Amino acid sequence: MSGSRSSGYSKEEDKFLCEVYLKISQDPITGHYQSSDHFWDRVVKAFEDGKNRTWSKRSKKSLQCRFQNIERATKKLHACIRQCENSCQSGVSSDDIFNQAKEMLMQDSRFKSGWKFDHVWNIIKDFEKFKNGVTSARKIQNPCDLRHTSSESENTIHDSIPSVSPGLSSFDLNLDEEDDIIGRSPPQQPSGVKKSKLKRKNYDETSNAIKTLDGGNKQLLEQLKKISEQRQQYLELQCEHLALKKLRTENKILCQNLSSIEDPNIRAYIQSEQAKILKKRVD
Repeated sequence: MSGSRSSGYSKEEDKFLCEVYLKISQDPITGHYQSSDHFWDRVVKAFEDGKNRTWSKRSKKSLQCRFQNIERATKKLHACIRQCENSCQSGVSSDDIFNQAKEMLMQDSRFKSGWKFDHVWNIIKDFEKFKNGVTSARKIQNPCDLRHTSSESENTIHDSIPSVSPGLSSFDLNLDEEDDIIGRSPPQQPSGVKKSKLKRKNYDETSNAIKTLDGGNKQLLEQLKKISEQRQQYLELQCEHLALKKLRTENKILCQNLSSIEDPNIRAYIQSEQAKILKKRVD
């Protein structure tokens, strides 16, 4: 499929399609947990719901093909821009680099008609997926003040092509074949997704820890309650035992025969105790 085929799409359709795609793919809640089919179903629905009613009806396959054309061309252009950045002389402006990159893009047989997506460039230029699939990027020295990233693991194939201007070396314009499959998985998720997943993971771990502590505290409280009940039962038994022992002692005193006690002091004490016991029991 040619990267320059337009399929009859207007510039406004291209803009809206790119906006819808980026919005859904960068959703930090559902973007990472959806299949390719579900992802594109959402794109189609959002496109149909929000489009101008005068536009033609577009099928799911048509939107996928159109977006793939835009993606292919944009990735190629990013590769050209990086090559120009690495070769540019001091004082070269961003606009000059961009124009040189577009000329270099035309050296690829699939893009002979040139770059056709200036109307969506500002929408998609900073989207990581379009930077030749870079998912782990680093800043490169850029004396021309044009900010792009370069993959640390990018493989360059040294196939020579004519230079379009002084200072520009040859480079490979070919993309990995896996990028040409329609209906592939949604793009690599932005850092917001990772942060959301990490936040959710921390929340789950904290919740589990709290639940574990709550469970442990509940068991501890139940054990303490059981121990308290057992201690209360023990104290009640002790009180009953002491009361019974006291009752037996009092009964023994009451049963004492005063006439049998020869010592007057002991007899007077026993007699006094008997009187106290009887008075208490009467009251």
